[in-house]
Amino acid sequence: MANRVASRPKRRASTKEKNLKPPIIKLHRGDIDYTFLFMVVLMLSVGLVMLLSASAPKSKTLYDNSYRFFIKQSVAAAIGLVSMYIISKIDYNSYKKYIPIALGVCIIALVLVLIPGIGVSHNGSRRWLNIPGFELQPSEFAKPLIAMFFALKIESGKYDLKYWKDILKLGGVLLIILALMMAETHLSGAIVIAGIGIAVLIAGGLPVKPVIIVGIIALVLGFFAIKEFSPVRWNRIMSFLHPFEDTQNTGYQISQGLYAIGSGKLFGLGLGQSVQKYTYLPEPYNDFIFAIVCEELGLVGATMIIVLFAALILRAARIAANAPDIYSSLTATGITVHLAIQTILNIAVATSSVPNTGVALPFFSYGGTAIITLLAEMGILLNISRYSVKNPVRGKL
Repeated sequence: MANRVASRPKRRASTKEKNLKPPIIKLHRGDIDYTFLFMVVLMLSVGLVMLLSASAPKSKTLYDNSYRFFIKQSVAAAIGLVSMYIISKIDYNSYKKYIPIALGVCIIALVLVLIPGIGVSHNGSRRWLNIPGFELQPSEFAKPLIAMFFALKIESGKYDLKYWKDILKLGGVLLIILALMMAETHLSGAIVIAGIGIAVLIAGGLPVKPVIIVGIIALVLGFFAIKEFSPVRWNRIMSFLHPFEDTQNTGYQISQGLYAIGSGKLFGLGLGQSVQKYTYLPEPYNDFIFAIVCEELGLVGATMIIVLFAALILRAARIAANAPDIYSSLTATGITVHLAIQTILNIAVATSSVPNTGVALPFFSYGGTAIITLLAEMGILLNISRYSVKNPVRGKL
């Protein structure tokens, strides 16, 4: 009898059973990463203090109010903090299906920026939408959305990034956004978005070798195009190699930034005591705010801020590494890369280590759309940290 049972052929699975999907794993919600939250609030607080110091002279000159830029940035930061809190409470899975729509709206907004009367131009660059009461910069929304869109598509399992046809499908979306960014003459934004998109694709399985080859070719062609068709911009880009050769023209901003950094020495001139922010350094509250940080806080203070940025980025990377699924991990990776690229590029530009690309310093540089979007991204990371595989379940908050 036992032998008869043992020799009985195994029952074939029915078609219905074959089509059954694997059970959905219910995520257990725990506490947010309070260490990361503390770092974000600390960086925002220090950034607002430095913005007040760096922007006061220009604000006084333009509006007869030393606090104008600071107040506007504080209002935007408050909106961003509320957004961060709300998003940290919303399960990231609940809005995944709306991401393609949101990215589509963002691309339409990037097109509208190019239309005179709708788009607003500042300093030769058309990057803002003219909305009654304020100006909106759509490229800031494109930064997290491209990461979330790629993460969603990779998680679906419909794209194998070892095949060119699938790479081109996703890469085409990125190229459309980059083309619109270049049409706005927003090179810095294009660099950041390209970095975010490529990083997420590599984390999602894209081989590194073809990325390097295509990157080198694109870099060479880009430099050649700028040199041949925009010699003025080429000279401004290459001025970082010899910033003091033409201090009144192409090297003016870089040289003034270096003067500010050098003036700070070891311990700085003191908070609020910068000299370069008084008409010498153009827009010291924006792309070159790190130079003011060095001038007022010195090497010691600037090093401490760099260490804080490094700690924040590493903590964000930890959230990405401990994320519970592919989508959340890739989304967190994209946001972490966004934070890292902008921080590194801004400091590198201020110290004349790379060509001047006009990248804002996260949490420090003036920009309402930028700070709101950045804090919303921090909210996404905090929400993902609730479901960390290393996060002990402490009940529903």
